[in-house]
Amino acid sequence: MNQHPQQHTPEDQEPPVMKTGWLMVCLAVLASAWGLTELIGGETVVLTAVGLLLLAVGRSLVNRPGSSTAIAAVAVLFKSVNTAPFLCHLAGIILLGVAFDLAATLLWREDRKQFLRAALTGVFSSYLSCFLFAASMVWVFKFRSWPEGGLEGIGEYTLSSGSRGALTALVVVPLGLWLGRLLVRQAVGHPRWALRTAVVTCLALWVLGPFAG
Repeated sequence: MNQHPQQHTPEDQEPPVMKTGWLMVCLAVLASAWGLTELIGGETVVLTAVGLLLLAVGRSLVNRPGSSTAIAAVAVLFKSVNTAPFLCHLAGIILLGVAFDLAATLLWREDRKQFLRAALTGVFSSYLSCFLFAASMVWVFKFRSWPEGGLEGIGEYTLSSGSRGALTALVVVPLGLWLGRLLVRQAVGHPRWALRTAVVTCLALWVLGPFAG
């Protein structure tokens, strides 16, 4: 019986360490871009939308529990080394990453209804992050006037800020999923070029950090 030689794709021909390295550098790029955005500043809903978008791209690349929290942690590090740390802002970043991580672990699947699941992940993480943020300001850090609002203040903040974030999440999180898939397709065709580009981009973001701060 004749056996045909097995066809290999460019992705199969690349060493696993290269694929893993590209993924890790991409997560660092996403985290650094998030940190740079936070340094530049803007409306909270815009910063939240950017964070959710980048978290969604990262989750589409590495769908593992803890990956989203790692992105947020690096973003916090990026902002901390480039400007004076501000507890309120840093807590917002890390808690958005933790909330997205929990939501994605429960909802994010690669089998069916991926874009719907991505949208639901964004909505859930938006409300959860707002609740965790408000609760930490009231009960843990007791930051400024936050404790005066108590449980009622936590509920009001969660509903108001969480709803604004949830509306943007319906768009930006599925968009992040699509962008992540696009990145993977491009990297499969040109893996070495993709790795070099990711490394240069990451270094460039860290060089720009002090100027943005």
